[in-house]
Amino acid sequence: MKNMGVRFEIPNEYGNYLSDILQPLPINCYQWLVDNDEIHLLNDNEFTNGFLFGDDDRILSGERLFESSKNNTYYMVFLTLRAFLKDGIIKEVSKYEEFLESDCQIILAVYDCSYVMFWCKDSQLVSDMYKYALSKSYKDVKYISEEDLMAHKYYIE
Repeated sequence: MKNMGVRFEIPNEYGNYLSDILQPLPINCYQWLVDNDEIHLLNDNEFTNGFLFGDDDRILSGERLFESSKNNTYYMVFLTLRAFLKDGIIKEVSKYEEFLESDCQIILAVYDCSYVMFWCKDSQLVSDMYKYALSKSYKDVKYISEEDLMAHKYYIE
């Protein structure tokens, strides 16, 4: 049974959890497609009318993604990130089969404010994310097997 991902639960509160989640990844190696995002910016612990990513922020460098997620306070409701190597073809993928056939290397999704799903083609990064999530004391940390993904137990919207 090959592990192709990790799922876990982060606290349902504002902060900068996206930068925390991205920490164990070599994010600068990729271009990131931002999709299905609802991340509300906060200022002095009050919601603003702004969002972490604007309509023009659909494809970001790893550096810009990390800086935006680290240097702001926000509340994540939904987010889907897809990482592509810098010379890869960028397109939306949501099914496991599409993921395998595409240039997409990583899919990271946050849904319902606290549930995180991470798919990755690199087994070492899957292991690193699992260990990192445990070290951060995130809840319900579990591997996602290739069999689970083939059976469509987990999907990305």
